[in-house]
Amino acid sequence: RLSACTPLWFVVYRLRPKARCVIHTHSINALMATLLDATESSPALRVTHLEMLKGVGNHAYDDVLEIPIIDNRPTEDLLADQLEEALKNYPKSNAVLVRRHGLYVWGDSWEQAKAQCESFDYLFECAVKMKSMGLDSALRPVTVNYHAESRGKNRTIDMIMNGAEEEKKEECGSPPAKRLKGDDGPAPAAPAFNASAA
Repeated sequence: RLSACTPLWFVVYRLRPKARCVIHTHSINALMATLLDATESSPALRVTHLEMLKGVGNHAYDDVLEIPIIDNRPTEDLLADQLEEALKNYPKSNAVLVRRHGLYVWGDSWEQAKAQCESFDYLFECAVKMKSMGLDSALRPVTVNYHAESRGKNRTIDMIMNGAEEEKKEECGSPPAKRLKGDDGPAPAAPAFNASAA
C-alpha cells in the first residue's frame, strides 16, 4: 500500500528534479514554528543571521531564509496543490512547513536530506526560543561584528545598520571594507512574526 504522502513526493520530484530523497517529520519544533504567527496566516517563516542557515543549502549566515508554510488538511494527499504552489513561489526553498503538522524537506541524497532536516529543526527551535525572548528571527541584528584576516593582521569591521546609514571602523590601515553581500539595510519583517508586537 502506498503512503498517503506519495502524491506530495511526486510533486517534489517533478518540481525539484535533482531531489532524490524527501523526508517528512512531525517535529515539535517544526509544528511550533508554524504557530509563531498568532493569526496563523503567514505564508512563510523568515530566519536570518543564524549559523545553521549554512546547513539547509543555498543559504549563507547573513541570508534571509524563507520556509513556506501551507495549511494542514484532513489527509496528507490533499496537501499536494498547496505544496506545488509553495514550491513555485519559493524556488530557493528545499523545505515546506505544514501548519500544526510538521515538515517536508528534500535533498540530492538521503544523507543531504537528513542533514538539512536536522539543520531546519535547529533553526525552528531557535526561532521559537527567540520569540520567547522577545526577538524576531526575521530581523537582521542591529549591530553585526565581522572579524576577518587581512594580510596577516586582524581587522574588525563594526557595522551599525540603521536604515541606509552605516558606520565602519577599520584598524591596521586596511583598504576600505566592501559592502557585504545582501547588506541593503535591515530585512523587512513580516508583521505577524514581530515578537515585540506579540
